[in-house]
Amino acid sequence: MDLSASEEVQISYLNSILQKVNLTEDNFSETFIRSRDYINLLSQFGSSKSRKIISLSLLILTKLLEKNQLKKELKVITKKQIVKWISDSIKQQEKLNGIKALSAIFNLGENNIGKSCLERDDNDEGSILTDLMEFAEFDKEEVRESIVEMLSIACSQEQCRKLIKLNCQEYLSKLMRSKNYKIKSLAAVTLTKLMLDDKLSLSGGGNQEKKKIVSEEEDENELAGLFRNLVLNEESEIDVRVNAIEGLAYASLKPTVKEMIAHHPTLLREIFKLAKEQENLNNNLLYGVAVILLNITLYRKKLSENERQILKLKKIADGESSFEIDPLDEDEYVETRIKQIMKLGVNQTLNLLSKNQSQIIRQLVSNIFLNLATDQTNRGIIVQQGGVKILISLVIKEGNTKEGRVFATQALAKIAITMNPNLAFRGERSSDLVRPLLNLCQGENELCQFESLMALTNLSSVDNDIRMRIYDLKGIPIIENLQFSENTLVRRAATECLCNMMFCEPVYELYSDPQSSINKITILVAFSEIDDFETRRAASGALAILSTNPNVCKMILDRPRGIQILKDLFNEDSSEIQHRAIECLKNIANIDKDKAELLVKADLHKRMLELVKEGKVESVVVTCAETLKIFANHVSGTSYLFGAYSTELADKLEFNSVEARNLEIKSTRHGIALSAQLGFYGLFHSFFRESIYGFFRGNVDHFLVLLATVTGLGQFIGSWLLNVVLPPSSEQREEIVAIARANLEQATNSSNNNSINNDNVKQPDEQATLLPEAVINYIAFQHHEENDICG
Repeated sequence: MDLSASEEVQISYLNSILQKVNLTEDNFSETFIRSRDYINLLSQFGSSKSRKIISLSLLILTKLLEKNQLKKELKVITKKQIVKWISDSIKQQEKLNGIKALSAIFNLGENNIGKSCLERDDNDEGSILTDLMEFAEFDKEEVRESIVEMLSIACSQEQCRKLIKLNCQEYLSKLMRSKNYKIKSLAAVTLTKLMLDDKLSLSGGGNQEKKKIVSEEEDENELAGLFRNLVLNEESEIDVRVNAIEGLAYASLKPTVKEMIAHHPTLLREIFKLAKEQENLNNNLLYGVAVILLNITLYRKKLSENERQILKLKKIADGESSFEIDPLDEDEYVETRIKQIMKLGVNQTLNLLSKNQSQIIRQLVSNIFLNLATDQTNRGIIVQQGGVKILISLVIKEGNTKEGRVFATQALAKIAITMNPNLAFRGERSSDLVRPLLNLCQGENELCQFESLMALTNLSSVDNDIRMRIYDLKGIPIIENLQFSENTLVRRAATECLCNMMFCEPVYELYSDPQSSINKITILVAFSEIDDFETRRAASGALAILSTNPNVCKMILDRPRGIQILKDLFNEDSSEIQHRAIECLKNIANIDKDKAELLVKADLHKRMLELVKEGKVESVVVTCAETLKIFANHVSGTSYLFGAYSTELADKLEFNSVEARNLEIKSTRHGIALSAQLGFYGLFHSFFRESIYGFFRGNVDHFLVLLATVTGLGQFIGSWLLNVVLPPSSEQREEIVAIARANLEQATNSSNNNSINNDNVKQPDEQATLLPEAVINYIAFQHHEENDICG
């Protein structure tokens, strides 16, 4: 490799070396590291000014380090050359080559080569660090800059920090008085890293150690102030400001520095501006910005019960003071800091950071979004500023770490729980979420399981395509499995999600198949009497939906306590639970006469009459009315259940025929309901009081009513005409209501004092049984949208 050749020639040669290292056997790599070309490659880090040459040299070195069988020899050869350049040579350029090569090795992450270069060998009189400190004041400024930069990078390894602290801390402290801002900023960054390491090792010590920590905290605040001023100084070189950003990234681990940064809008704007200007130029700066934002927004970890017990034991063993929590790390302070950066439009900065090719930076961005979304009040702003699009790209596209995808998915789950999916996730975005949310359900973190289930519940409630997507991705077994979690919240969320999934036709069919779903129905029946109200409500809601299939009704009845559990649900105070239970009972009664008689023998009709009389919740009243009508049709001796309360229901509806005529007819079903409700009072009043008299008077309208009543088919038309021509007066209505109330009281007393088959109970006229259906239709029309069983 000719170092005097042109840049193009050197780049071409390096590309050929890279290709051979990648594609050929290890024989070439062994030959290469023993050759002069490898020494020339190491020297490029200090001598070349070309970014392309340095990048290619770094890439080749990375590939060589990946070959395990070469590591030992590579370590020996590399260390020998670096030590020769730094300790044995008096030439400044060779010293610079050795320091820059060592920096490049440290930049490649954890490896033994860099550490071994700093350590003293048994046969050595000293180490590289000793030699560097001894002659540093005589070196050129460029060499001194490279020394401090190398020390800063080496501090990323714990064992190296100890060596640097032992040999270099005094020298670094002297550099803080340097007029060279680049050297000063690099020295400050290195000292910050060393102080943070010191603070961790001294925690839990005695009084001397505590005094030392206080002293170092003062130094940390001073260093943080220096970094802040360097960032704000627009006249400083970009390298100096990048170093200051890195220093702030480390210093922002300290709560007081977090507060300083978050409540300094000018500083934050300058940090965001630097990130935008250096978007495609400086990964170190972007990494530093991401770390600062993460530290500012990071919530203190919530400890599990086991972790709290372990912490308590550690406090006893090491002393209470070593585990004191800074009040500035409490949630309320974190939330305030987050709101400060949200006001300044942090989403724009996160957007450009998310486009970076570095997986670590993308993981940091994902974690920051999770922190922002933790406070529910921020989620709408995240959606408005395009955060959902960024998060989805962090989840489904390549370039993020596995942990980063989990962070991004959890952030999306939080948004999906509280935001309207139609607003937050437009187009195909909702379907993109299903797979990662199901993956989150299969993890071990219970909070992630709970939040992903809640998100799936919300998404599946508004779109059948999402329900089909969950089904197609084999999501049902995953959700069912979480019904057996030891965590109550996870069990509840899984059951609620399944309840919504019952509106998906394949899931409905799956649960309705008696050959394969007996156990599934058994679980839902069992969960319907569980202590947790929300779980009970969701399980009974699923049963109410499924009970429209006779097979499911039979499976419920086949359970040992099936009827009793429904009866218990029916007797609860919650109208939501009552409604679900009555829906199940209605569907069971509708199967055949035997099933209806079974429910009547369980005295369920008595409670239904009471609920009708109370009339508190119309959905419950209507479903009771429908069920009692089924009883009257299937079970002999129960027709009094109809007429007794029909007009009581009408009274509770506060009927207004003029308003009713103005209602929009949206469907044929609603049209029938409208004609029935318009003619209700005219039908009732005219038939019982005036129809015969009207017939002899030749009153055509009243004759139509009589004819419609007798024929049945003309009921709605005649009633409508009657109500338009001759609506009932207020006096007539009051009289009707009084009669109905008396009938209701009599029916209630009769049901309590007589058996259901007692022939002595007086039955109302057959025509009275027509009235409740009109009332039911009226209620259905009044509420155009059906009541949601799922709640």
